[in-house]
Amino acid sequence: MSALRLLALILLCTILLGACGRSELIRIRMLTPVIEDKKDYAVFTDTNSSSEHTIINKNTGVSLYFLFKSIGLGYTTITTIMEKKTGTNHTEKTTLVTDFADVAFGIGENYTFMWGAGVLSRGKRETSLEYGGLTPFKPEHNYLGGHSKFFVLGHHGFGFETLLGYRTNFIKAEFEESNLPPNDVGKTGKNFTYESNKISFTTSQVQLGIGFTF
Repeated sequence: MSALRLLALILLCTILLGACGRSELIRIRMLTPVIEDKKDYAVFTDTNSSSEHTIINKNTGVSLYFLFKSIGLGYTTITTIMEKKTGTNHTEKTTLVTDFADVAFGIGENYTFMWGAGVLSRGKRETSLEYGGLTPFKPEHNYLGGHSKFFVLGHHGFGFETLLGYRTNFIKAEFEESNLPPNDVGKTGKNFTYESNKISFTTSQVQLGIGFTF
């Protein structure tokens, strides 16, 4: 982490800590993603087809937070399935599993605002590419890292909360180039190509949840 980013992080934490202290309740919150932003996360590009592609994004997961007054910790696990089909020949499917350790801050009583950030603690990415009648192959991934940021709006009443949140995850991945088949399906092949074995992409989810207060 650069010195500028570290300084910005310290300043941000100082501001957040200074803004806290307005809530006197202990809260347990659970949220689950309901909508995944529709984006093209594909690594490979079909160089022969002019057909339009179809993109499908699905996700499951849960976020769990424990807030003592205005500061808390959380844990989030998200599984995102990304599929891209180009014509009838090219299908790329990726399953991304990410687990984040979160730090959260909150203000308010009956109407609350919670925000925070997470660091990827563990995860895995599995990609499968099918092209024409060729046997599907799976590039090996040797690195996965990232971080996230989120915010949650809440309404409190009679010991329960209703929650609406939005989370953005910044992911960096790298796959092993030597695992790619040679000749017709390589980086310089005639059927498809890719820009780099290092990938950066962003996933975002709308979340709904409930909370309990003490």
